[in-house]
Amino acid sequence: MTDSPQDLTTVSLFEALSPAELAAVSELTKAMEWQAGEEIYIPGDPGGSMFAVLAGAVEIFSIVSGVDKLFMTVRAGGVFGLLSILDQGDRIDNARALERTKALVMERASLDRLFADRPEMGIKVLEGLGKTLGQRVRMLTEQYEATVAWNLEVTGLTSLNLERIMTERIEVTVETTRGEPLAGTLLKFEASAAGHELYLKSQDHRIYVIPYHAVVRVSVERDDVKDRKDTPTF
Repeated sequence: MTDSPQDLTTVSLFEALSPAELAAVSELTKAMEWQAGEEIYIPGDPGGSMFAVLAGAVEIFSIVSGVDKLFMTVRAGGVFGLLSILDQGDRIDNARALERTKALVMERASLDRLFADRPEMGIKVLEGLGKTLGQRVRMLTEQYEATVAWNLEVTGLTSLNLERIMTERIEVTVETTRGEPLAGTLLKFEASAAGHELYLKSQDHRIYVIPYHAVVRVSVERDDVKDRKDTPTF
């Protein structure tokens, strides 16, 4: 037992619990604090617990090609670490204190014992988990759609009919953040675990898989498409 039961009244996940039920959950928690910039966990760390933020803010992110990709910022009243408390697997993302932060940590094993004795509490918390996860899936889906739309716009892919370009093997030039442009024909444009990727066959018959975040610009020669009504040009 650490902090008083009323600490959990600010946590939306537990909003359906009565004061007595909040007190029972609070008995199982442990208070933790981090300074700004302090690491909370990284991918591969053991899971099986979740955190309820009482004060401060925590960034949830992944590192892609050396760049931090922010998923969300969890502030007072929010929770994080939900996935690993559900499947008890290792952490798959990073958590870092954005500012001085205080949170309560709850272990899955302790909650299981409590809910076995008081199943009505377990139902309420599961409903709260479902609501919270649903909101986050919607938010991340919207972020993903916005990111893809922005990338399509800045790289010029919205100006091209990719299906026609791939079908008719029209040569393209792909400028990337890695330097030298690549010229060749597009074979595929598909989603992967890391995001969208372009598959390009170069003029020397090599196959390149280009992560979408590395694409700066895709262009075609105007003469190659000027007589193709279905393929807009730049």
